[in-house]
Amino acid sequence: MIGAEPLPFSITLEPQEGETYQDVLAVARRVEALGFAGLYRSDHYAPVWGGEGLASTDAWATLAGLARDTERITIGTMVSPVTFRPAANLAKVTATVAQMAGAVDGRSRVHVGLGTGWLQAEHTMFGFPFDDLGTRFRRLEEHLQVLRGLWDPQIPRFRFDGEFEQLRDAVFAAKPDPVPRIVLGGSGPRRSAGLAARYADEMNTPFPTPASFRALRAALDEACAAAGREPIPLTVTAVCVLGADEAEFRRRAERLHARIGDRPLDEWLAQRSGTWVLGTPDRALEHLTGLVEAGAAGFSLQHLLPDDLDMLDLLAESVAARLGDIRPAATAPDRAV
Repeated sequence: MIGAEPLPFSITLEPQEGETYQDVLAVARRVEALGFAGLYRSDHYAPVWGGEGLASTDAWATLAGLARDTERITIGTMVSPVTFRPAANLAKVTATVAQMAGAVDGRSRVHVGLGTGWLQAEHTMFGFPFDDLGTRFRRLEEHLQVLRGLWDPQIPRFRFDGEFEQLRDAVFAAKPDPVPRIVLGGSGPRRSAGLAARYADEMNTPFPTPASFRALRAALDEACAAAGREPIPLTVTAVCVLGADEAEFRRRAERLHARIGDRPLDEWLAQRSGTWVLGTPDRALEHLTGLVEAGAAGFSLQHLLPDDLDMLDLLAESVAARLGDIRPAATAPDRAV
């Protein structure tokens, strides 16, 4: 690994692309057995890449199942649109899943990733509000404020009079202990970094290059200083397609391209080569090392071939074990319940 601190490696799934709970659970169990830090999932009600009619599952209902069906890994959303749920509802749902999951090493096994929401089609389809981006950012800030207020053990009755959220002497019992981790998803150096610096425990950015990551890291550091806080971790989400050799990589890339490709394979891969983790383990390590040197504090790698568990083995053994923090399940601590 690089540096003194181990780098957490997690896996993110996109179950709105036709995955059932059993599909998600199979990946979660392999992720836990291999020693990855966490298993996260997207929060969408409609497919992002696939065609109309693909089955989807509710993110937080799925996480409640994983809370009982796994023992050690962190679970959560990457990320939940604040347009989907009232803030108080999201606070209660997250706290309930955290209670079901228990804690490991004194830390909650649950994190809640938050974002503005971006897929207009699913908002229109299901009746979720989808305002202009500035309005969605104001809604995001109110969600962050409400979650922090309701979970604060020093605030027995929480009042909030916002543009979108109104709470009147809300008694939130029981307060989650330990408190779930709040992760803000985004890439903007001003609004996203500013909100993360004021309210979040971590910021996660999707598909950066080392150069764009370094610039965002600097902006986040500046925002944290302005908020009177020490710098918070900045982590990376990226699609990962690996092969033990070039031939195996091409086979996996062809499978994924058949599902979501929008141009010839080689052109499609070239367009993504700077922001996705692609190729053999050595190529993946080169890409990830550049991000670590730019300040990345961890990785959540999107696994878009969920029936291919062998690729997770390769990632754990040939990439994460050489760069990050991998703890085999046999050495995992007991879960506190």
